[in-house]
Amino acid sequence: LWERSTNPRGAVGAGLLLAHGAGAELADLEFMQFHPTALRHDGPRDGFLITEAVRGEGATLLDADGQRFVDELAPRDRVALAIRAELERSGQAAVDLDMHRVEVARFPNIAAALEEVGIDPRRDLIPVAPAAHYTMGGVATDLDGRSSVPGLYAVGESACTGLHGANRLASNSLAECFVFGRRAGLAAVSDPEPPVDAAPGDVIYTTPPPDETRAALWRHAGLQREPAGLRRLLDDPFPLARLIAASCLAREESRGAHQRTDHPDTDASLDHMHTLVAGAAPPRFEQWN
Repeated sequence: LWERSTNPRGAVGAGLLLAHGAGAELADLEFMQFHPTALRHDGPRDGFLITEAVRGEGATLLDADGQRFVDELAPRDRVALAIRAELERSGQAAVDLDMHRVEVARFPNIAAALEEVGIDPRRDLIPVAPAAHYTMGGVATDLDGRSSVPGLYAVGESACTGLHGANRLASNSLAECFVFGRRAGLAAVSDPEPPVDAAPGDVIYTTPPPDETRAALWRHAGLQREPAGLRRLLDDPFPLARLIAASCLAREESRGAHQRTDHPDTDASLDHMHTLVAGAAPPRFEQWN
């Protein structure tokens, strides 16, 4: 959905749109995690994710003056915001990732992808910048994958159980799929059959968003959000963009992957509170324990 993304272009939130059209509640759409180090390069490899594991092995981030400017092992949102600030300061499109001290053979997939675009990480600096990576929001479900619509189950990144809070820890998504996929499967075969006489809703289109929507989401619902831009998104022709904007506006605080420039602090009264949207109703908060 976002202009810069580590995900394939076909990942456009179709599952969320279909679930919303069927009447299911969606939760926490404001929490989009931005990975700090996605390749910045014209062409099909733009947005290729370069894992923080390389920083754990000693790779460093360098500003336009060739100097380190951030703790490379800080949480993703902190590193991404530091890179954003450096890009605004320098006017550059990317910062440099220095892998010279890393044993490149330990990361063959990264080496192969970089080789495709003519970058040798043993010799060259790698241009990187943040990109949309993982949504903590999705179809609101219980711990067995049940949505608010009988017979509709969701797991993985299309679901929101609250497991990942406001900012997922790296690698937890795969374990989530194993655990909740099994739980949802068991629930689906043991739950009563859903009603078969439910009236069909309107036709739901799941075509990719236009480039203008992707640019608008990046500009107004990116690493930092401000209310005027979010209100402009409420008029976007793509329905999921409007739901994201409404959720971002409702949460008047900064927490995890959701950063509001006009509300830079965390609001303790919103601890354990999740943003729910359904139908045409405005977002509401619900406490999950």
